[in-house]
Amino acid sequence: MADLKITLFKLENLRKGKFLSRPNRFVSEIEYNKVVKLAHIHDPGRLTELLIKGSEILFAESKGKLDYYVKAVKAKNEWVIIDTSLHSKIASLVFQYLTEFSKVQDIRREVPLGKSRIDFMLDGRYLEVKGVTLVEDGLALFPDAPTERGTRHVREIIKYNGMLLFLIFREASCLKPNYETDPKFFKALSEAKEKNIKIFAIRISFDGETIYYRGNIPLCDF
Repeated sequence: MADLKITLFKLENLRKGKFLSRPNRFVSEIEYNKVVKLAHIHDPGRLTELLIKGSEILFAESKGKLDYYVKAVKAKNEWVIIDTSLHSKIASLVFQYLTEFSKVQDIRREVPLGKSRIDFMLDGRYLEVKGVTLVEDGLALFPDAPTERGTRHVREIIKYNGMLLFLIFREASCLKPNYETDPKFFKALSEAKEKNIKIFAIRISFDGETIYYRGNIPLCDF
């Protein structure tokens, strides 16, 4: 599986710039052609190990409140996608390569469940998608900031015997819930694992133009 590399789709009309600062969760200052501009960041996570002053970024024009939209940042020679609005599209394209989903007939998006909205319902079964950008010592860790919403999603998935799909956007050997950042999420995912909830960890890579499916990685021991 290590050499698996399947094209999913391309990101068009990207420009390269530099990250300068992050005035708030959803706004960044970037430099392009020696001019400072404001660009939207869709990922609400901390991203402190990625968004370092001077880091290369890829961005595109936006039709939102800001003129530009950050899509990816370069870290240790990897382009890391930080546009969480892409998660649903990526996941839907990955389904065909996973045995459990290959014969799904009915796919619904943004489905109400309890006090939450879950990303997908696949033939009547709920599936929540999470994106992972934090890697330490080869371990993919989620979350990178406390997430009451994420914990609630896992609890709903456990209650209704759904599934969880983690998209790993950096090279990693296995996936682990981040106890130091969010003990409650760690406890919830540990319970999901103990109750045999299906948890998929999928490697996704990006070369600055094309997004690729790189196969599954295992869960770490936790």
